[in-house]
Amino acid sequence: MLYALGSNGSAQLGVGHTDDLSVPQPISTGGKHLNWKVKQFAAGGNHTVLLCDDGKVRVTGNNEDGRCGVQNIHRFKHFTELEMPRDASGNELKAVHVAANWSATTFVFDDGSVRTCGTGHSGELGLGPEGAKSSDLTRIAFSPSHGVEVIHIASGMSHTVAILSNGEVWGWGRGRRGQLGEPAEEVWAPRKIERIDFEAVKAVCGTDFTLLIGESSTGRIALLGGHRNDRFGIKSNLPTMVAGWSDVAASWCSILLLKASGDVVAWGRNDHGQLPPDDMPQIKAVAAGSEHCLAVTKSGSVLAWGWGEHGNCGSPTDERGDVKGRWNELVVPGRAVKVFAGCATSFIEVEEQDVADGG
Repeated sequence: MLYALGSNGSAQLGVGHTDDLSVPQPISTGGKHLNWKVKQFAAGGNHTVLLCDDGKVRVTGNNEDGRCGVQNIHRFKHFTELEMPRDASGNELKAVHVAANWSATTFVFDDGSVRTCGTGHSGELGLGPEGAKSSDLTRIAFSPSHGVEVIHIASGMSHTVAILSNGEVWGWGRGRRGQLGEPAEEVWAPRKIERIDFEAVKAVCGTDFTLLIGESSTGRIALLGGHRNDRFGIKSNLPTMVAGWSDVAASWCSILLLKASGDVVAWGRNDHGQLPPDDMPQIKAVAAGSEHCLAVTKSGSVLAWGWGEHGNCGSPTDERGDVKGRWNELVVPGRAVKVFAGCATSFIEVEEQDVADGG
């Protein structure tokens, strides 16, 4: 079962209304709780995309420009199953990866195609300089060579990177800060990022940076971007190696690395308390939204901290709407197993069998 809280002016929580929430509310349709297990989560400024374990993609929130992959519907108030495109033989494709910019969404399908929708005035759609808008899923001119596949995709506010099984990293979108490599410029169609001297397996994207990380056994790491200045210390505080990492997350201007030990290594912007407090318990899952973070502790508690003006960190908050230097515990029935975070939105996945009503 999924629970949601936080900013909801465009119904991006998928709970049937547009009121912000500071207490986790179960996601349901017609009074029936929805027992999806989320495989991948993507959130734009005001829309949310779920790739679930049943292979279905479900969307909610602002769709005024087709950023949810559907035409002629301005907004969804509930998570709605997205109709998948079909191949030349009429067979329905299966989504294997999803990512979202502020007003665009990227999908990778099992035929190797990459398709985008929404609005991208800095190349976010990867459709070339004339392709700033697409109200349906449009295939971009990016096809890995035979036997090579996309193994991971990540998006920031205005750029996207794709990691391939042969170790290559490609990107498109806003690149003026170097977040897509050199030259530092807008990238309107997929471009290979050069000079990465290890095989990346995962990426996270902030507003103007991309973090690439290699296998956990070696912990190789590289940061692209942050040109002009480094006022939040994203580059200057970058670890040389992070062997033993188990997950990584990025907000707009900060990075969190979760180690297999349960410890969290974090650096970057902290004016709203985005970085975890020093006395954090051991963690087994972590997520970063725009300027707030969520974690599931090894004992099963859900913690939230950072910018919580819209209720996304629960309550209480300080006079600025922050949870700074501490955390709030978000109480849900059953055992939390995953957390996801977007732009001032928070989602918690709870094991179905632990919910009293059985879902």
